[in-house]
Amino acid sequence: MKVAVKLRYHDPDWETYIKKLKEVTDAFILYDFAINTAFPDVEILITTHIERETLPYFPSLKAIFLFKTGMDGLPLDELKRRNIKVVCSHANADLVAEHAVALALAVLHRIPEFDRDLRRGMWSSNGSDYSWKSISSYHIGILGFGHIGRSLYQKLLSLNSDIMVLNKSGKYPENVKSAGSFEELTEKCNLLFICVPATEETIGMFDEKVLSNMKKTYIVNVSRAEIFKESDLYEAVSRDRIAGYASDVWFRQPSKTRRNEILMPSGCPFELFDRVVMSPHCAAHEVNAHERYIRSAVESCISYLQSGETE
Repeated sequence: MKVAVKLRYHDPDWETYIKKLKEVTDAFILYDFAINTAFPDVEILITTHIERETLPYFPSLKAIFLFKTGMDGLPLDELKRRNIKVVCSHANADLVAEHAVALALAVLHRIPEFDRDLRRGMWSSNGSDYSWKSISSYHIGILGFGHIGRSLYQKLLSLNSDIMVLNKSGKYPENVKSAGSFEELTEKCNLLFICVPATEETIGMFDEKVLSNMKKTYIVNVSRAEIFKESDLYEAVSRDRIAGYASDVWFRQPSKTRRNEILMPSGCPFELFDRVVMSPHCAAHEVNAHERYIRSAVESCISYLQSGETE
């Protein structure tokens, strides 16, 4: 099978892995700007994205291997219609889980707030209060128990064993406490981690009705911003309907080619609130993460070529 690695720009991290691919198949790098004609012999594509209008250039495509987490932004309906297999990488699920823990500790320990004040010589935020909350005192919930949720669960156990999880499949490892419903999870847990993919079922699932029942709850989001209705989330924060919100994902984000652009993460001023902690969609941006994604995609592709199965 012929394999094309579709990139936006020259990426030296790919050089070693192209050699590995060439040991087992015919492989080459194809840059986005060079896609102006059909590639009828390409059966496998390794990439981070593909647009609907690009798919016709690959009439023989059988499988896509993504060197990223998540399939958002892909023309899934057309891929399904053409029976094209899509495999995303979970190589950095543990890094995203680690970042989720860091966000939780930051908002509970008030680290950004204390850091900002101390840089101005202020030793307490309001003249008297410099207390913080321990993660060990919370009833923890994890919504979504895929690769990230499972890794997060294991990391949190060393800090707190009071953890309840909810997964769409309803399947859980032995000794993992599960919620019977979404309502039970949101009502019983006062520290909730969001790890679900963005789908028709999950987008907008946290609306005014749900958030109004989550008083004194801290929410940590490493999923997608769209899981929340933006204005309802802002109302919940601004009116103290939830205790706090820490998120790596936001409603506005510059494109990868314009990463230096100044752009506020929302149309609502979440940045005004100390109980909101923000990070710029960087949960998987550990220094070695890119190479891990590439290695995972290539290993899965080679496994597929050799056995018809993925890693």
